[in-house]
Amino acid sequence: MQRVAVMVLVCLATIGSVSLADNPVSVWAVPSIHKVRPDDPPEASNPVWSAKTKTISIAGAKNEHVPFQVVITTPPPPARYDKAAAGFIVETSDLVSAQARIPKDRVRFYLEHVVFCYAKSSPVGATGFWPDALAPLTDPFSMASEFRTFVKNRAVWVDVMVPADARAGTYTGTLKVTRNGAPIDQLNLSLKVYDFALPQETHLITYIGVFAGRIARFYGLKAESEELKALVRKYYDFLYANRMEPWFHEMLQPKIEELPDGDVAVRFDDREYAHYLNGLKTKRVILEAWPRELQRNDRFPPFSDSFKRRVGSYLRQVRDYFNKSGWLSRLVFNSPIDEPNTAQQYADTRRWAELVHESAPGVPFLVTEAPVSDNPEWGTLVGYANNFSVHGNALNRPQVKKAIRDEQAKGGEITWYISCDQVYPQPNYFIDAPAMDPVMVPWITWRYGMNGMLYWDIAYWPQTPDPWLDPVTFLSGFLCSDGYVLNGEGCVIYPGDRVRRYTGQKNVHGPVSSLRFELLREGIEDYEYLWLLKSLGEGEFADHAVESMVVDVSTFSRNVEELLALRRRMAERIESLKR
Repeated sequence: MQRVAVMVLVCLATIGSVSLADNPVSVWAVPSIHKVRPDDPPEASNPVWSAKTKTISIAGAKNEHVPFQVVITTPPPPARYDKAAAGFIVETSDLVSAQARIPKDRVRFYLEHVVFCYAKSSPVGATGFWPDALAPLTDPFSMASEFRTFVKNRAVWVDVMVPADARAGTYTGTLKVTRNGAPIDQLNLSLKVYDFALPQETHLITYIGVFAGRIARFYGLKAESEELKALVRKYYDFLYANRMEPWFHEMLQPKIEELPDGDVAVRFDDREYAHYLNGLKTKRVILEAWPRELQRNDRFPPFSDSFKRRVGSYLRQVRDYFNKSGWLSRLVFNSPIDEPNTAQQYADTRRWAELVHESAPGVPFLVTEAPVSDNPEWGTLVGYANNFSVHGNALNRPQVKKAIRDEQAKGGEITWYISCDQVYPQPNYFIDAPAMDPVMVPWITWRYGMNGMLYWDIAYWPQTPDPWLDPVTFLSGFLCSDGYVLNGEGCVIYPGDRVRRYTGQKNVHGPVSSLRFELLREGIEDYEYLWLLKSLGEGEFADHAVESMVVDVSTFSRNVEELLALRRRMAERIESLKR
């Protein structure tokens, strides 16, 4: 009887080894700044990975995200209708140093969903499957992709969130990869925590578009409903958790009541304001100089005396509320004219600026235009607008660079933005753009001496039935793209209610991140390294670091090894300054 049992065990073991031989699985790792395509070959070594020792080596400051990627590779089945390899899961141990421990719940795993790009976004783009959406890993995953296809590589985004109070030192742990409960591989993880923390406050101004009306339409929710407000808060919380802020903060939009005498009464939600300005330390609140409520009900000709009295009353009441609350330095009025590009629009923008300055003295007036116009016959906005948000293409003009410095010398703020008509070699947020592009946006911001960056929308879904399936959500962007489709333009996050359908992971009530969003946040954290250096008296070192990576908006490094080496040098300099 024992002999029969032994023979059965031997047979089972033989069957298992044949199965593994027929379906070999390899596990490897790459830096976060890397887009793993489905057919990329496994790497034996790179800046974070050694296959020889099976070790992932990463480093970061306290209060910093330190991400990397683990890649599962296995050959696809021979036929399209065969079943994909499945049952994979990645887990971690605690990370332990000689004196401290980072618990494993500080290490988060996200499955990288691949989306099919049927055309390319730029000369360096490509068709085919690209990784982008990051679904929180809750269940075993497979190698299946859309349209009854398979990927040879499936990447998992791993985000180590270093606690702000972590002790400096080298922490080690292990990552286990299993399939249907059976071990596939075990990797060593080494994390060096530098002896300083990134500031809680973010010093880069960020205007990130997330609009309640578009979210309401996509989710089928009623405007002004409590359900919609709760969902929008989820999207805003997501931004704040990643060192970004909404462009037009809809939780802070005042209510405007029409009065019988033609005046208006402006009401504010004190609780929301206290939460976002005192609690979350919102850096800037952008309010329209001419909000929709006034536009809908305005019966007076623009810039008539009655018109100016009515709008001026609104502007004064807003200013008084911010001033009384101690938040006046964070208020900005936005021009009603977006990207003015005619003589009349320039003239009207100047009139709006005069009205704002007269009614709300000391409050900046923001225009989405460079300080230098495209046509001298239009006149100038300098001396009228305080804050400019400059189109990225304009940064190639020498006179704009000088004007930026001049405006900042007068106390103005300068931000810049990327849109559909900014072509390679300028950076963009396209799914099939180089991974370094989003990372370098804050570096370019520092290089020009600007204060921040703007992006028009990260959840623009009205022109697509499903952003998880179709990478082109902004169809009309084709009109300004010189013949390219724009994979991911206006869509840098994903609706979480479709996670299960496309990834097999649990749905998320709120947004799901993307590779591109995470890489932008990495660049923002780099900006904090630069800010720390400057605050410690090493502004020249910070400037030289940026100059080594960025010449201008069209000429900058996309070399990941170079960036990682520079991050290490910056960290070591900060450590030496804090001793």
